[in-house]
Amino acid sequence: MARPLQIGLNYFPLDVTFDQDDKIALIESDFGIEGFTVIVKLLMKIYSEGYSYHWGEKEVKLFSRRTGVAVSTVTDIVDAGLHWGLFSLPLFNDYGILTSRGIQKRYFEAASRRKDVPVIREHVLLSEQEIEKYPNLSMVSLYPEVAVENNHVDSDVDSTELMSTITTQSKVEESIVKESKSSSQVEKELDDSDDDLLHILKEFESKVQVPTPQIEKQLKDWLAVFEQSVILEAIRRTHMSGKSFAYMNAILTDFQKKGVRSFEDILPYDRSFKHRQKSFTNHVPKSESLPEWAKDDYTDVDDPVDEDMNQKITESLNRIRQKRQN
Repeated sequence: MARPLQIGLNYFPLDVTFDQDDKIALIESDFGIEGFTVIVKLLMKIYSEGYSYHWGEKEVKLFSRRTGVAVSTVTDIVDAGLHWGLFSLPLFNDYGILTSRGIQKRYFEAASRRKDVPVIREHVLLSEQEIEKYPNLSMVSLYPEVAVENNHVDSDVDSTELMSTITTQSKVEESIVKESKSSSQVEKELDDSDDDLLHILKEFESKVQVPTPQIEKQLKDWLAVFEQSVILEAIRRTHMSGKSFAYMNAILTDFQKKGVRSFEDILPYDRSFKHRQKSFTNHVPKSESLPEWAKDDYTDVDDPVDEDMNQKITESLNRIRQKRQN
């Protein structure tokens, strides 16, 4: 069996003048040796995970217990690190992770001899010129582009005739829609969609993590593909596995590839998955292997979401946020 892909480091460089850095000195001035200790242990945790570490309520409590430092003190020290630039504040606000340019640069340098190092595009703080120095980096994205199903047309059909047919059909359909749907019905559908997303966001926050604006957009995008119940099931599986959004994203991506659209489709999918899992254990060809998200060395390899949809998604999410505040 292949060795699991190593992401983190077994050790990391710590300069002998580390405590002379202004950012460290500022933290020490407020928290003393306890502040220095927490920062060093945080760096140990970050490098053990790679070049970043998800930082939420669960991580704060576990870190506090393992270090013997009060939760409130740990939180204050991390806040100070974000304030003084020891960690990237924008990436923490957007993705809930602790990282920095220096951390990433040292990690990429330490991992430069590895054959393949997966890196999340949205998390990178180095410039393109700096990244080019590390050809072993494999850029992936957190946000897959939702595929649009196209109906292929016979190439023998005359294009003029086809366009005429499409135009006429579109006008007829538009007329039918206008006659059958009043403004109140359209508004009700929008409200129902907003309510579905609101429920998904609440479940995601309670079972996985607090959703960032980018995650909210992606969940909105997935809701256009799946029924609400499918996304809720993906949230449940992610919660049971103790994983983060990237894991859930991979589940939904595999659902989409395997034709899952409604909750009823999940049972046949699971049966197929168990068959593939058994086949994988018996070393069958790659075509019968497990979905990527189920493998031990899983790394998200999705394409970026279509930015043309961002404006519409943002407007819809603004309505959701207003409802959440009311």
